[in-house]
Amino acid sequence: MKIAWRNGVSIRYKDTRIILDPQSRCLTHEVAFITHAHVDHSRAFRINYVSKFSSEETMKLVSIEGVTIRKWQPLVKNKKTVVEDVEVIPHSSGHVLGSYEFEVTTPDGTVLFTGDLNTKHERTVDPAEPVECDILIIDSTFGSPSFVFPPDDLIIKEMTEWAKKILSDGRIPVFQADPLGNAQEIIRVFNEYTNIPVISHWKVSKINKIYEFYGHRMKYVDVRTEDAYDLISHRNAVIVAPKRLGSFYSPGFVSAFVSGWALKFRRKSFPLSDHADFPNLIEFISRCNPKLVLTYHGGKFNHILAKYIERKLNIKSYPINLIPTDFSS
Repeated sequence: MKIAWRNGVSIRYKDTRIILDPQSRCLTHEVAFITHAHVDHSRAFRINYVSKFSSEETMKLVSIEGVTIRKWQPLVKNKKTVVEDVEVIPHSSGHVLGSYEFEVTTPDGTVLFTGDLNTKHERTVDPAEPVECDILIIDSTFGSPSFVFPPDDLIIKEMTEWAKKILSDGRIPVFQADPLGNAQEIIRVFNEYTNIPVISHWKVSKINKIYEFYGHRMKYVDVRTEDAYDLISHRNAVIVAPKRLGSFYSPGFVSAFVSGWALKFRRKSFPLSDHADFPNLIEFISRCNPKLVLTYHGGKFNHILAKYIERKLNIKSYPINLIPTDFSS
């Protein structure tokens, strides 16, 4: 079995080749497996000639962006898909609606590819499932010991108290986050812990509809409605909007950023994250009990996490893009 970084994770056994979360539209692989709908992981949907496998939820979330889906086949959690000599079983990765990690098995051994993962129980997604494997390819987005998130109940308390304070000052609190994943968690937080109405930006609302289709109930008002206008006029709502949206920078609105990266920001922000922090990554690795760990998707944190794994867990580890890997059990 050969594993290499080819603008995505390439796994080859004899003449069978698959690629996981390809980052490029120019592929030599014919079969792609896609963990979730965030654009940096779902580019394969924009390649017509490639056979694509993902959850139905992921396909629907990509479709609402206007992408025409071709050569797609659905994956079902814990159900095996066979591509010649390679078997792939999807498990929950705990990240966003429909997100999967992939257990990839060949006669040479088993690989677990996490994609983005979150090991905590969330309001809309089951946590990532540890799977015993020979090789673990793990997301390293927060692969540094400096990333330790506070308990969720503390973050939620701070978010709701901050929102109440802004409203009491006669202004509107705006939470800016990824429109897929964190935005829905914020809506559910305010639904469950407060009586404050939630206004959803239209880019968030169209994703909410997919969550609702799959049974995740949320109470919100779309920003384009008269009800939203009335709530804003009376300073009686919080707004959930995409990050990098500058239209709320005015005296009547006060913005806060919601992301794991909040730990590094000076502006007002809250570290509610749909990724695992460093301690949870280490615990997940230990529970998978791999012989080798390949780190990826973390930039400089790939090296930091790999060195920590070798030093503290005594497991061989290095960034996936450092060298190709040949493995046989």
